[in-house]
Amino acid sequence: MKEIAPNVYVSTEYPYVNVACVVGPEGVVALDAPTLPENAVDWRERIGAVTGKPIVYTALTDAHPHRLLCAGLLEAPIVASRAAYQLAVDYTQGFWRNVIRRLSREHPEQEPALMDMEIVLPEILFGQALTLHKGGVDVTIERVEGAAPGSAWVELPDREVVFVGDTLVVGRPPVMDETPDTRAWLHTLTELRRPRYAGFTLVPGRGPLSDQAGTESLSEYIRVTRRRMRSLHRHEEPTEEPADFSAELLSLFELSEDDRRRFRRRVENGLKRVHAELSVEVREGE
Repeated sequence: MKEIAPNVYVSTEYPYVNVACVVGPEGVVALDAPTLPENAVDWRERIGAVTGKPIVYTALTDAHPHRLLCAGLLEAPIVASRAAYQLAVDYTQGFWRNVIRRLSREHPEQEPALMDMEIVLPEILFGQALTLHKGGVDVTIERVEGAAPGSAWVELPDREVVFVGDTLVVGRPPVMDETPDTRAWLHTLTELRRPRYAGFTLVPGRGPLSDQAGTESLSEYIRVTRRRMRSLHRHEEPTEEPADFSAELLSLFELSEDDRRRFRRRVENGLKRVHAELSVEVREGE
């Protein structure tokens, strides 16, 4: 738990996602939640021990299961965009069983707690932006075009910090399973490189803290993905499948062999998603 600006704390220590919090005179706004039950309880207790204040809201940057699964364990009202909420509502019981099964395989020591989890859905929703006042500090969460439906970020201009969620992922492939519009996502990353964000700390959804330069590699990853998938659409009888490009995309990162194996499925899922997205663009362009 690191203080990166006055009363702004971040943890990049938990598996899967980064989490943060903004401390006000009367309470704390938590930004995203750890994926695993023991980590979520630990984060809640650490916030209490360091700040001496309760969590008054948990704001989610999207509804990815890695963020939503244990958000209820922070014991505060959950805030999310309407689009993120709609995605969460559409998750079936079978979907959650598969999520918990995969996490249990990777973290068998947490299987009992995972099996007992009850999903708590966001209860405070917004369309484009919402400012949270409770706790004595104003925190505005704003919807952006990013990695998932209803992606959002929290900007603290007076402290030169932006919590960008999976709109930015550093040092590893992004999660693109539900990405609605990669071209719009590229525009958001370009926005982060504008002068107004010079000197800002960017807190990514996954990976180490970054600055504007960290957005370049993700933009390049998305551009390469779009080019490769567009090339498949240009051939009437392509000899390759989307997944065949996973090795090339993984080579854009400095990863151990274990991490390459771990992220391969993520990359393949992203390739399939972008291939499906571009099929619409290609048809409309004909």
